[in-house]
Amino acid sequence: MSRNSREADGMAMRVRGLRNSLGLSQSRFAEEIGVDQSNVSRWENGAMPEDMHIIKMAELAGAHPAEFRYGALPEIEPPPAASRLVPVVGYVGAGQTVFAHDDHAMGGGLEEVEGPEGVGQGTVVAVRIRGDSMHPMRDGWLLFYRRDQEGVPDNCLNRLCIVKVANDGPLLVKELHRSYQPNRYLLASWNAPPMEDVDLEWAATVLSIRP
Repeated sequence: MSRNSREADGMAMRVRGLRNSLGLSQSRFAEEIGVDQSNVSRWENGAMPEDMHIIKMAELAGAHPAEFRYGALPEIEPPPAASRLVPVVGYVGAGQTVFAHDDHAMGGGLEEVEGPEGVGQGTVVAVRIRGDSMHPMRDGWLLFYRRDQEGVPDNCLNRLCIVKVANDGPLLVKELHRSYQPNRYLLASWNAPPMEDVDLEWAATVLSIRP
C-alpha cells in the first residue's frame, strides 16, 4: 500500500470515527462542517478534505489540525537541558587577589564546573575561593563572571567585580566605585581598607556566587 493510500484510509477512518462519536448522520455532520452530504461520503471513502474542513473537524474532535490530518502524533520527549560547563580560571586567595591558572584571561582553566542559570550567553568563567580572606564567603565557593570586553563598563559600578589593575597589576575581587580622580576607581574590600585612585585595565561584574 502506498503512503498516499495509507493517509487516505487513515483520514477516512478519522472522519467516520468522529462522526460516529458525535452520533450524527452524514447529512447532519455535513451541516456541522458546512459542506454537502456528498463531501462527507467522499471523505469516508478516501477523498482528502480541504484544509479548512480538516481544521473544523479537528475543532470538533478537540485535536490539533496536524493530528487530525496525519493521525496521532508521537510524543517527543524534550531533550534534557544540557549542563553548561564553565572553566575555573583561577583562585581568590589572600588579600582577595585572583591567582590565575594561565596567562589568558579567558583561558581553559584546570577544571570545569556546571555554569549558573540565568547569566545569558558569552564567555563565562569562574574563580574558586581559597582560604577565609573573603569572609563571609567560604573556602571552595565559586564566583562566576564574564570576560568578553575590555575597559570598565558602567554596569560594574557599585557592584562586586573581578578587576585587573593596569600596568601588569594583580587581579582582585573588589566592590567597584568611582574615584574623585578622572578615570580612576575606588576598590572597596569587605576585610581590608579601600584602595583609592586605582587605574584599571578592565572590570567584570560577578554574576553569580555559588557555595
